[in-house]
Amino acid sequence: MSLSLYLDRRKWYRHIDETEQHYPGFVPVIKGNGYGFGNEYLAEVALEKKKKVIAVGTVDEARQLGKIGTFSEVIVLTPVMTELTRADLVSGRTYTVGSREQLRFLVKSFDRLLAEQGSVWSEMDVTFRLNILLKCESTMKRYGFSLQDAERIPDWIDGVQTDRVHVEVAGMSIHFPKERMTAAAREKQIGDWVRVMDRIDPSRRKMYLSHLTPAQYQAVVDRWPTIDFSIRLGTDLWLADKSFVETKSTVLDVKPIRRGERFGYKQLRSPRTGHLVYVAGGTANGVGLEAPACARGVKDWAKLTAFWLLGLVNRHLSPFSYRGKRLWFAEPPHMQTSVLLVPSGAPLPRPGEELPVQLRMTTAVFDRQVIVEDEVLELTERNPIPSQHEEKGNAVEAIP
Repeated sequence: MSLSLYLDRRKWYRHIDETEQHYPGFVPVIKGNGYGFGNEYLAEVALEKKKKVIAVGTVDEARQLGKIGTFSEVIVLTPVMTELTRADLVSGRTYTVGSREQLRFLVKSFDRLLAEQGSVWSEMDVTFRLNILLKCESTMKRYGFSLQDAERIPDWIDGVQTDRVHVEVAGMSIHFPKERMTAAAREKQIGDWVRVMDRIDPSRRKMYLSHLTPAQYQAVVDRWPTIDFSIRLGTDLWLADKSFVETKSTVLDVKPIRRGERFGYKQLRSPRTGHLVYVAGGTANGVGLEAPACARGVKDWAKLTAFWLLGLVNRHLSPFSYRGKRLWFAEPPHMQTSVLLVPSGAPLPRPGEELPVQLRMTTAVFDRQVIVEDEVLELTERNPIPSQHEEKGNAVEAIP
């Protein structure tokens, strides 16, 4: 059984190269489920593209990717508020800090680790250098120091340092919202924090940004030429263009069913005569998982209301489709399998056939990833049931 991700690597790599032209020296973000590709695979791609600095979501991901290859710096984006381990006593890692409490916890955690090392660390006669990135509050209102905190940050740093831990400010970062913020408003916030940077440590002139268009980013670079700007890219890097990705599910079985006949875990009655179609992919793969939707008008309200009303009578539209039409769930998806109901008279897929499936890539986990070239992708579209020869002969690489 396979829920498959088909990746046109040639187009994907071309997009990554074009991104480098728009944002020279950008920092790739590798976190969560690896945007559907997997963190380890994205780390390998980053190394292939000569990236020496990456950003990860959590310290656990930093530990994981530290085993993949040699990066000069791994930036941890989420503040650490859980105890660290001996595996974290490494160089080349920078931690995001957005409050006095986060700063205090991070330093105390490292100091405790070093104290536990006892004579081993003291014999080295060195102080552990803890690199931090100051997270600046933006209109996102997510964790971050406020401008009112700025004057006290140096004192807070001096107050938490110990004989074993020296805090080094590597720079600042600002995370902007994607929408409803003008370029002028973004530049104003950047300017406010550039002035703070001058007061805290004029020698550290590194600032990481996000969610700027190429034109906005270039305008910022031109306006403050003495600041070393870098932009972090996640979704806009890996998933900006969906044309190089196809997601498909294999049909595992097809069973006829009569109206009123019971089936499935809940032994529901079928609302119509037709066929139950069993396909690869369930909740463990991200099928059926939805994020809360933001309604922005009458059309969105009507759509959400319609789906809610259908749900009251156990009618749930699935992400699977066949011959251009979405199919309905027969029952809630299982862990690795989904059951669809195809009414009599409708086109019926065959076992072994692949159905297109629309998944949220940031929650999807695929059974396999198939790397193809442009011409092979076209062949797959023409023939929805790839033969063994096509898959093994034309796929450049297959990752189970």
